[in-house]
Amino acid sequence: MCDLRLLIKATLLAAALLLGACDRAARDDSTAGPTRLIPKPCWFETDDSWPVTQCFMVEVPENYAKPTERKIQFPVVRFLAAKPDADKYPLLHLGAGGPGASLGLEPENASDWLWINYAAMTVEDGRDLILMDPRGTGMARPRLTCDEFIEDAQTAFQRNLSADEEARVFTFSMERCYSRLSKTADMATYNSATIARDVESLRQLLGVEKFNLYGVSYASRYALTLARDYPESVRALVLNSAVFPNIIYTQQLAKDSLAAYQRGLQHCIEDKLCNSRYPDLQRRLESLVQSLDESPRTIAIEHRFSNEPYHFVLTGQRLLRVLFQALYDENFYGDLPKVIEALETNDADSQGPVQGAIAKFMEILLDPYFGDAAGVSHFCYEEAPFVDFDKARANAADTGILGGAVRADIDLMQIQCRIWALPSAPQMESQAITTPLPVMLLHGGLDPVLAADDVDKARRKLPNHQWLLFPLLAHDIISASNCAEQAAARFLDNPEQDQQELVKACRREELAGKIPAGGEVPADSQYSQQH
Repeated sequence: MCDLRLLIKATLLAAALLLGACDRAARDDSTAGPTRLIPKPCWFETDDSWPVTQCFMVEVPENYAKPTERKIQFPVVRFLAAKPDADKYPLLHLGAGGPGASLGLEPENASDWLWINYAAMTVEDGRDLILMDPRGTGMARPRLTCDEFIEDAQTAFQRNLSADEEARVFTFSMERCYSRLSKTADMATYNSATIARDVESLRQLLGVEKFNLYGVSYASRYALTLARDYPESVRALVLNSAVFPNIIYTQQLAKDSLAAYQRGLQHCIEDKLCNSRYPDLQRRLESLVQSLDESPRTIAIEHRFSNEPYHFVLTGQRLLRVLFQALYDENFYGDLPKVIEALETNDADSQGPVQGAIAKFMEILLDPYFGDAAGVSHFCYEEAPFVDFDKARANAADTGILGGAVRADIDLMQIQCRIWALPSAPQMESQAITTPLPVMLLHGGLDPVLAADDVDKARRKLPNHQWLLFPLLAHDIISASNCAEQAAARFLDNPEQDQQELVKACRREELAGKIPAGGEVPADSQYSQQH
C-alpha cells in the first residue's frame, strides 16, 4: 500500500565451515521435508571492505497446505559480524515493503548500502545481518511482475489520456497480468501470514534460535505478524515507518493524501523567506492542476531502464501522482515551490526539479523487479475485505482538486480485487497485534502515506514499546538519519534503555551539520514513550 504502483494497479575459514554446514543442511532437508536452504555463489560483486557474505535461495511450498506440490524460492543474504557475539541474535531485514517492492539484491542494483545502512546495529556490533526479498518480489522465483502493466504504462504516460481512458488501460493491464500469472501461481498464498511462515521456515533452516526483526514500511506488517504467529522465534522488533493491520488506510486515503500535499506546501508557508518568494502556494498548485488537465505539457526525461529520452505527458492528475511519490523524501520539500513555479512559467532552464521528480516516479512504475501481482494479492486478501469502499469514496468526495487522483485510485483498487477474486483473510488480519515483545517505532512527521497521528494512536496497543517521532523526516527514517540507526542499535543491545534524550541530543547535532554556519537549527523534538 505504500508504493504508488499499487495504487494504479530489500573469518573466511568460519565462513567456509558455515557454508559447508548449509550444504549438508540443504541435502539433508531435501529428503526430510518440504523446505530447503540452497547455498549459492553471491550473484553480486563484493570487495575486501565488505563483511563476509553468504547467499542462499530458500525453497518452500507455495501453499503450505499442499507441501508436496509447487515450490517457490526467495533470496537470502547473510552478512557475518566482524566480531560475533554469541549472545546477540541476528537482525533479519524483512524486505523493502510495498508490498511488492524489491530490496535491491539484483546483480545490477546490489551495492554496499545493503549492509552499511544497518552496520551500526549489526555487523559492527557483533550481530549478523540477514536480508531477504519476500516471495513474489525482487530476486524471488517466481517474481510476480506485471509485465503488461509496465508495457502499458510506458506507452500510456507518453499520451494525453483522460482519467477514464487511463483507468481502462490499467484495468486491461491487470486483467491480462492476472490471466497469465494465475496459471502458474496461487495468488492467494502471497500475503503477510504466509510470508511470516516463510520466515519461520528460514529460521529453522538456519538453525537460529530467535530473530531480531527489522521492518520498513509494509514489511513492518510482516514483523508484527511474525510476533503474533511465532512469538517464541522473535526477540525484538524495530519498525521503521510502520504499517498497522488495524488501520484501514484505504478508507482515509484521500484525506491523508490531501494532508500530505498540504504539509508539503506548509513547509514553505511557515518559512518567512520561502513564503515571500513563493506566496499563495496552495491556490497556485490547484490552478496548475486544472490548467495541466486542460492543456497537458510534454516533459523530456531520461528513461531509467533504457537511458534514452522519454517524453512524459504531464496532466494535472499525473502531477499529483508525481508529487505524492516525491513527498516520500523530505529532501523534496524544498523543491516543491520550485516545481510549481517552473511549471507555471514553463522556463526551460528551471525544469530540473520537475524532470527529477517525474524520473523517480517512472522509475518505480517501470521497475522490472517490482512484484505487482504479489502486492495486489496482499491488498485484496488482507486489506480490501475490511474496507468500506463506499465510505472511502464519500471521504474522498470533499477533497477538492488535490484529491482527484486518489478518487480514481479507489475505484481502480476495487476493480483489481474483482479481477483477483481472492478469498477474504480471517478477521484477525484486521485486528491490532498486541505483542508483549519489545518494539521500537521510528516514524516521520512528514510521512505522506502513513500519517504520524494514525501511527501514534495505533502504537498505544503495543504494551512494551518505544516511540520516536522525527518531525522533519518523511518515509524510511533509518535511511535518512544516523541518529535513528544509533538509537536502534542501542535498543537491540538493551531494549529497556530509554532513547529519548540521546536521540534529541544526536538529532540537534545532525541537523546543525546540515545548515550554513550561523543559521538557525530547526526544532525537531522527538519524543519517546515506553510502556
